[in-house]
Amino acid sequence: MAAPQNFLDNLENLQIVMSIALEHVQDNRDQFAKSATGVQVRQAEKSIHQIRVLITQLEKEFTILEYWIAEGGPTGATLPTAK
Repeated sequence: MAAPQNFLDNLENLQIVMSIALEHVQDNRDQFAKSATGVQVRQAEKSIHQIRVLITQLEKEFTILEYWIAEGGPTGATLPTAK
């Protein structure tokens, strides 16, 4: 059954990538705020917005997954109404 292991591997990879990305943001945030040009600030704002959209989508996926796990799987389970 490779699919569950692939899913777990993908979650682990996501955690690693996010951890590294967070370290880079933390390491470079202050210098960026001090020296970024207006164009660079707008690029950062666009990227931040896109990342926040992805975070929201990921949170919804995790909520669905947690619900399905609690209910014993997606077969026959109805998803809770999105808020």
